[in-house]
Amino acid sequence: MTNFLIDLKSSEYEHNLDKRVLEKLNGMLGFQNAVNAFVNWTYVKWQMIGLKGGHFQVTEESCPEVYKIVEDVQKVLGVSHLPNIYTKWEYAINAYTTGLNDDSLMVLNTGAIDLLTDEELKFVVGHEFGHIKSKHVVFHTMAEMFDVAMSMLPVIGNLAEPAKYWLLYWQRMSEFTADRAGLLACQNIDVALNAIIKMAGLPLKMFGQNMRDSFLKQAKSFSIDLTSLSDKAIKTVCIATSTHPWTVMRAAELIKWYESGEYQTLLDKHTGVPCIWSDCAKIISKNAEFCPHCGRPQTI
Repeated sequence: MTNFLIDLKSSEYEHNLDKRVLEKLNGMLGFQNAVNAFVNWTYVKWQMIGLKGGHFQVTEESCPEVYKIVEDVQKVLGVSHLPNIYTKWEYAINAYTTGLNDDSLMVLNTGAIDLLTDEELKFVVGHEFGHIKSKHVVFHTMAEMFDVAMSMLPVIGNLAEPAKYWLLYWQRMSEFTADRAGLLACQNIDVALNAIIKMAGLPLKMFGQNMRDSFLKQAKSFSIDLTSLSDKAIKTVCIATSTHPWTVMRAAELIKWYESGEYQTLLDKHTGVPCIWSDCAKIISKNAEFCPHCGRPQTI
């Protein structure tokens, strides 16, 4: 059974490299307002119309199984709002969230729904809610629109080129944060790693313990073995224009965070308990003196 996490703050699990840049971006209120306005009028409305016109919308009535998975993850992570959900006909195991932080659209590839178990899909959905909870979404959308935005400002377009690579670097670091949210959503490291292994392209008919062990060995060795200056330079150049880290890197980072004990600490700290009054029984903080739902004390 998945535990509801009460009062979980994204800052508690955000990757340090993600958090450092995100704090600066969120601190630039004027910049954030400008990004919101630009993204809303040049991208979000187009995306919204395109999704509504060309993709299947997941609702409680139209696709209750997928809708429930998304809704359950929202409740587990304590995200304030449920985004509009759509499917996309593509068989890569992937999903994305776009739009604005408080007006977001979540798109799940058909491959993610068909090829993952329900628990593995929770990891992917939790990853996307991680972006929402950390308020990554608007900046991710801006990164997607960067070239278009700069083409509208030709005088500073070339000067802004380094900022593009900086933004892409931050976006890759934000994926590590989102993977942590995915693990907190499914609450099973084996499930989370199985989802990442399937993303890496392992055929389902070959999926088994030996394949899984081999991939985990590959993930751990990737960080340890390729440490020379030339190896680091090659890795940097190869991934410089990508929005996502390599799947092997994602697995290695998630394993490192899990083995550090931080994941278990957060789970222990934020796992909710039912109100002691049986006619209420709502999930509340284990430290609550009074139930916020029925108002009664938690000691008799």
